[in-house]
Amino acid sequence: MAKHKQRSRRYWVLALFACVIIVVLFLFLLTNLVRTSHNNSPTAANTTKTHTTSQSASTSSPNDNEAKNPTSDNGTNQGTSTDNNGVAATPVTSSQDQWSVSQSGDITIKEPIANSLVQSGASLEGSAFVDQVQYTLIDNQIGVISEGAISVVNGDFSATMNFQPSASSGRLDVYSTEPNGKEINLVEIPVNF
Repeated sequence: MAKHKQRSRRYWVLALFACVIIVVLFLFLLTNLVRTSHNNSPTAANTTKTHTTSQSASTSSPNDNEAKNPTSDNGTNQGTSTDNNGVAATPVTSSQDQWSVSQSGDITIKEPIANSLVQSGASLEGSAFVDQVQYTLIDNQIGVISEGAISVVNGDFSATMNFQPSASSGRLDVYSTEPNGKEINLVEIPVNF
């Protein structure tokens, strides 16, 4: 009888241990699934993005790591955009030497220019040799504050960005994606709010 109790106790200890392991694995997988789906969403502002092109010299930001790794990304400050289908919301006032161009030359950002003041309702204007561009506006304090997909119509794209910044500076990333979701043709522009 004592051996039977000892086996029974051992069985329950092993069963409990197995249940704990299963719960821990389930939570681990669930956390990674949520993190993976968040990283693959356009709202993700983190270091898991893979940029396949390097940026032009005028588009680097001294706060890249700070902007990609915000102190908090609670999603409460997520802005929106309006795709203007290639029709400029405002006339482009910058000159060609102020434009930022991807290394491949496939995406050119005409507005806003590097280090300019960008406020909610600002236009994102440019030209591209792709069907659609994506943008992510990053606040150096909280992370992504606006993002969206913009159609390229007759070689031009235009959108109105709506957002609410917390920091006084940040970065605008404009890029296209391959069918597998990999980001290409990246243009990074430091901006002020």
